[in-house]
Amino acid sequence: MQHFVRRRVFGIAAAVTAVALTTTACASGSGSGGSDGDSFTVGVSMLNLRDPDLAAMSAAMKKQAKSSGINLVTVDAKGDVATELNQVEDLTTRKVDAIIMMPIDGKTSQSAAKLANSADIPLFILSTAFEKGSSVKEASYIGVDDTEAGRIQAEYVNKMLPDGGKLIYIVGTYGASWTDRRKAGFEEKKDANLKVATEIQANGSRDEAKRVMEDLLRRYSKKGEISGLVTHNDEMALGAASAIKEAGRMDEFKVIVGVDGTPTGMKAISDGLMTATVKQNSAEQGIKAVDVVKSFLDGKKVDAAYNLPFTLVTKDNVAEYLK
Repeated sequence: MQHFVRRRVFGIAAAVTAVALTTTACASGSGSGGSDGDSFTVGVSMLNLRDPDLAAMSAAMKKQAKSSGINLVTVDAKGDVATELNQVEDLTTRKVDAIIMMPIDGKTSQSAAKLANSADIPLFILSTAFEKGSSVKEASYIGVDDTEAGRIQAEYVNKMLPDGGKLIYIVGTYGASWTDRRKAGFEEKKDANLKVATEIQANGSRDEAKRVMEDLLRRYSKKGEISGLVTHNDEMALGAASAIKEAGRMDEFKVIVGVDGTPTGMKAISDGLMTATVKQNSAEQGIKAVDVVKSFLDGKKVDAAYNLPFTLVTKDNVAEYLK
C-alpha cells in the first residue's frame, strides 16, 4: 500500500503537534461540549449516512464510544460540502474535545478541517482523506488506502478477462479522495488489453447507477460489446447490475465488481448478481477511530496513520462472510 498522502505528520513536528493538541484537548473541559473529568465529548462529521456502509460504521462508533465513556456528537453532511462546513463550525463552537472528520472532497473539505485547526481542537481523519500537499493538521488518520482497492479490482478483472475486453467504469464522486484513489489504483494495475468504453459518475448511489446503466445498455446494444462492469462501491454495482438483469443481458458481463463488502453486496455475489467486491471493514475503522481518539485524549501517543486492509470476495469465499 502507498501511505504517502495520509502520512503528513513526521518526526519532531509530529511529536510537537501531538503534545500541543493533547494539552489543548485535556484542558477543554470548561467548554459547553468539553470534557468532564475522564469523560470526553467528541464530534463526528460523517460523509453521508444514506450509504449503508457508512451507517454501519457510525453505529459501530456509537457502540464503542458508549463502552469507552465517550459522548459522541454525530452529524451527517449528506454529501454536501457546505453542510459539512456549517456542521464542523458548530462542533468547534460547542468546544468538543476532538473532531473525527470524514472529508467529502479532498480539496474543498479542507476549509471545514481548518476550522478545527484554528480552534485548537484535535482533528482525526476517518476513511477518506485530503489531497496530497494539504496543509490541514491531523492528529491521526484511521481508515484504508483506497488506491489499494482499485489495484485489487484491476487484478481481479485482469484474471477474469485475460483476453481483454471493454468495460463500463462507474466512479463515485469526482474530487472525493476515495473516488480519485480507487480510480488511480485501477488504472495503475489494469492490463492494456482492457479498455474502458465509458467512465461515468454516479455519486455512490444505487438509483443513479441504475439510471446510468440503463442509458449505457441502450448505447451499447450489440450483444457482447461490453465484457464487464467495475464500480467504486457495492451500491452502484447493485444498481447497475439490476439494470443489466432487467435487460436480460447478465450473460454478457463476465465481471461485475464493487467495493465495500456490504451485506447486500455479499448476498448479490452469492445470488450471482455480482461477481466480486473488495471488502473493507468499515465498522472496524469506526471502532479503531474511537479507540485512537480516546488514547490521544488520555495523553497516550498515537500513530500518524492506521491503515486497515482490503479483502477480495468472490463466489469462492463469500460463504464465510455470510455466516
